[in-house]
Amino acid sequence: MNIYLKKNEERRLAAGHQWIFSNEIEKIKDEIIDGGIASLFSSRNDFLGKGFYNKHSLIAFRLLTVGDEDIDYKFLLKRIKTAEQHRLKIHPERKTFRMVNSESDFLTGLIIDKYEDNYSFQIFSKGMENFKNDISEILKNEFNAGQIVEKNDNDTRLMEGLEKTENVVYQSGKMNDVCDIDGIKYKIDLLKGQKTGFYLDQAFNRLKIRNYVSENSHVLDLFCNEGGFALNAAFSGAKNVTAVDSSEHSVQQGIQNAEINGFSGISFICRDVFSYFDEVFQSGQKFNVIVLDPPSFTKSKKTVNTAIKGYLELNYKSMKLLHKNSFLFTYCCSHHITESIFEEMLVKAGRGAGRKIQILDFTNCSYDHPVLPQMSETKYLKGYILFIN
Repeated sequence: MNIYLKKNEERRLAAGHQWIFSNEIEKIKDEIIDGGIASLFSSRNDFLGKGFYNKHSLIAFRLLTVGDEDIDYKFLLKRIKTAEQHRLKIHPERKTFRMVNSESDFLTGLIIDKYEDNYSFQIFSKGMENFKNDISEILKNEFNAGQIVEKNDNDTRLMEGLEKTENVVYQSGKMNDVCDIDGIKYKIDLLKGQKTGFYLDQAFNRLKIRNYVSENSHVLDLFCNEGGFALNAAFSGAKNVTAVDSSEHSVQQGIQNAEINGFSGISFICRDVFSYFDEVFQSGQKFNVIVLDPPSFTKSKKTVNTAIKGYLELNYKSMKLLHKNSFLFTYCCSHHITESIFEEMLVKAGRGAGRKIQILDFTNCSYDHPVLPQMSETKYLKGYILFIN
């Protein structure tokens, strides 16, 4: 199947982007196979590459290669091994990390996370769905997977015409569900956990809290999920840590994580974070460190202004709740909100709270979530460590 673009519609692709939208296609030659492999050509008949085609998706074409090569088991294996080697060159000692990060590793619509000998994967494109069995076989045969979990319970799949599903696709014997990440043990439930089972993109950001807490620190971890920041605060000696999340499963996992590490100073609370935060705000209680790591407040540009109001409320109240000379760890995980927009919000929050703020550190995702500068969609997480005076 051959796809031909309208005039000049290849410019974004030539710059390194990997998507072609349906309104950029002029014509399609030969039989249309939904989710099949297609060759892409410019309006001048220049070959541009091969990738997946989906007539039901706004993202009609997803580029896999600019070469005229077969897309098969060997192709996927080579790309997955390359992605793994990039991670191991940076941190060869790590056994838990994101091994494939979709477009950022030139495997559009595929995410693979490694939890020691356990693996989970997510698929977001119909074309990649056709290779699901190959992906499982690669993990089993080439990476000695003990367990493989399909974590395809994501609304993005619906836009590709795919069903949502979660299940264990392979398991060999009794599995060890406890992973060691930076000296802390985590009990990870790949089936019931959020996203691919655990938020690995914050792994190195969680480490940084160790430098900002002491035995006397009062720490508040909001949207704590399974306790990553709270556990790292306790690891560094903080005796008073409160961790809040609305997910009962996440809170129970956090409690188990604290228990297996012997951390007794963490109070996990299952509550709506905004209502809990309002109560604490009214009480006048003060903290030395607050962590704000909320879910994305916006999935499109249309709702950016509404999202900013939510971030402004959280950051303003956090600044009011902090002692002088304290620290705020604040994060945003939407690529629609730029660094400049988020920083403007922080300035406004500081002014409203009557606090002076200083950016001590700026962070993106962990090393295993590479970013393509040609695709702004791959740069979503932004984080700030603020000194609050």
